[in-house]
Amino acid sequence: MDPLSMERAIISKMIERTGKSIEQWIEIVKDNDFSKHGEIVKFLKQEHSLTHGYANLIARRARDLY
Repeated sequence: MDPLSMERAIISKMIERTGKSIEQWIEIVKDNDFSKHGEIVKFLKQEHSLTHGYANLIARRARDLY
């Protein structure tokens, strides 16, 4: 499976597995003034118990938007 297909598959299961959509997670990230990718990943893993894969994807998407 290519990286884009993998990302789409992760996003399609995100609500089921995390309780929130990618857009909702990005809003949570935007509400906190992070300056680094690693800060976002750490926050999502520690405060919201996300796996590294979900946290990393959300951080990448959030950083692309702002």
